[in-house]
Amino acid sequence: MKAGGRATGTKTGAKSTAKRRQAPKPARVSSPAKTKTENPGKTELKQLTLELQEARERQAATAEILSLISDSPTGIQPVFDRIVRNAARLCQSVLSAAYRRDGEQVHLVAHDQFSPESVAAVRKAYPAPLTSKNLISVAIRERRVMHEADVLVSGGYSELQRTSGYRSILVVPMLRDDVAIGAIAVMRLEPQLFPRAQVELLKTFAGQAVIAIENARLFTEVQERTRQLSQSLEDLRAAQDSLVQTEKLAALGRLVAGVAHELNTPVGTSLTVASAFINKADRFEADVAGGVRRSTLNEFIATSREAASQIMINLNHAIDLIQSFKQVATDRNVSDRRGFDLGEVTEQVVKGLRFGLRRNLVVNVECETGLAMNSYPGPYGQVVTNLVHNSAVHAYPDGSRGSVHISAHASGKHNIEVLFSDQGCGISPEVRSQIFDPFFTTRRDQGSTGLGLHIVHNIVTNRLGGRINLESKPGAGTKIRIIVPREAPHAAE
Repeated sequence: MKAGGRATGTKTGAKSTAKRRQAPKPARVSSPAKTKTENPGKTELKQLTLELQEARERQAATAEILSLISDSPTGIQPVFDRIVRNAARLCQSVLSAAYRRDGEQVHLVAHDQFSPESVAAVRKAYPAPLTSKNLISVAIRERRVMHEADVLVSGGYSELQRTSGYRSILVVPMLRDDVAIGAIAVMRLEPQLFPRAQVELLKTFAGQAVIAIENARLFTEVQERTRQLSQSLEDLRAAQDSLVQTEKLAALGRLVAGVAHELNTPVGTSLTVASAFINKADRFEADVAGGVRRSTLNEFIATSREAASQIMINLNHAIDLIQSFKQVATDRNVSDRRGFDLGEVTEQVVKGLRFGLRRNLVVNVECETGLAMNSYPGPYGQVVTNLVHNSAVHAYPDGSRGSVHISAHASGKHNIEVLFSDQGCGISPEVRSQIFDPFFTTRRDQGSTGLGLHIVHNIVTNRLGGRINLESKPGAGTKIRIIVPREAPHAAE
């Protein structure tokens, strides 16, 4: 028994020792248990990483579409094509499509992953009436998201479903100011709802599609409006050019009328003297037949000399008038650049203007000698003509008596200053602020076009390369100061 007891004891001791040796086993067992508690964390981290990756993909897809919209504001079709491709990829769908509403019809405008059978089916079904019971028309008509887990159960069966075999569908309308203008749809083979993130992604794509449509519409409208404005501007310029030409012809007409009036005096005087001389010659011829006394001969000689002298004086005066007129007319019609003396050209222009001005308006010229210019005498003459005529019409209205003073002198080494002044009725601040605007006039009812001073401003600032300033107060007259370079800018040519 002792031996057995010892044996038993030994076995018991061995068992105890074994138990003692196995004591750390719970720790070893607990290690796998600890690993099991860490797995959910790793799974969660993996899930978060996957979600982050998907979010980045969605963000990249939306950024890509926005970039495409920005790069091609009128290209709607590439945007739709990219949207349906990204929708099919990111929503793991078997089909994706985009639709546009046109009045009471719904049109398919883009699709992805469609088989030839599916393409044939949609071409047969679309355009579809907006009143149709298909889910696309319903989503657009009712302006709401259509989300079906299984179209076979819900009754959303269609020819496209038969050819493609999709079971679930998500349709998001494109809303512009609460008006549905289209829709985007994705379809999946599995009969289950799309995740919320994919629903929101499709809403984002729908919003981007609306942006693309609106951009294209606004861009087209802006282009059309720009075209209309360009045409209006061209018409306005043509009308302005026509009026400018009319104004120039009217000024030239006034000059011609004045010259004709002035020529009447020397020509008429010459005709009168010549007629009297012919009568005197006839009487002298009769006297010669009966015998001529020396006193009669001397009287005829004196009369002949006086008549010839009067005719010569008047004809020379007519020649001077014609030469002055020719010079002014040539300079006014030919805008060639050439060297000239500003004082001489000013005198010539004013001399021609005096023919057509009323007798109670006096134009005085006081120019420094030696004002050599290399510029455009024709446009400069037009400036002088318009300013003098403007004073005659506006500074002294209703035929009142007055005067215009024109002075010119060197301003530094390279410029010349020309000052036009009158003591007329002056200009109010309201009128003065618009004085150089085209078509602005206070006497339109009396035939003014409002282009005289506008032409002056354009010639001075553009062709002559100078600047112009007007000073005036009601009742205190007007001063117009012009500073032009002696050498006109070559860019003006």
